[in-house]
Amino acid sequence: MTRLKLSAFIAIPLIALAGALAYAHSGGMHHGPMSEQGMEMHLDHLHAMLTRIGASDAQKTQVEGILKGAFTELENTQRSHHVALGKAHELLLGPSVDRAQMEALRAGQIRSFDEASQRMLTAFEDAADVLTPEQRAALAEEIRKHHGG
Repeated sequence: MTRLKLSAFIAIPLIALAGALAYAHSGGMHHGPMSEQGMEMHLDHLHAMLTRIGASDAQKTQVEGILKGAFTELENTQRSHHVALGKAHELLLGPSVDRAQMEALRAGQIRSFDEASQRMLTAFEDAADVLTPEQRAALAEEIRKHHGG
């Protein structure tokens, strides 16, 4: 292998790793962590949609309560992920790479994301149960319109 090919072989993965770390650190993920203001914005938007589909005040309060609790838990998961990302930076960029700690960190993050995903799914299911089938169909149409469909 020529020196140039060897340099490229080594440099490309390092550049990709640096880019991934910078992207994740900058909040480049879809919407980034949901702040209290972001949560309120989502809930306000949901409230308007629920109004358009004819949900009662009691239904709106119940749906918003369910989702607000789930969003708060998701915010905690995102904070924990930020801490784990810092730990990953330390482990990857230190004098040596502790593969066992990296694997434990990765497995912990997968577990945490799976739990958060399950919690969000349960919250959306619980919120959907508050609405009638007709309201769910109307909400589906509102969501399609919102996403340009």
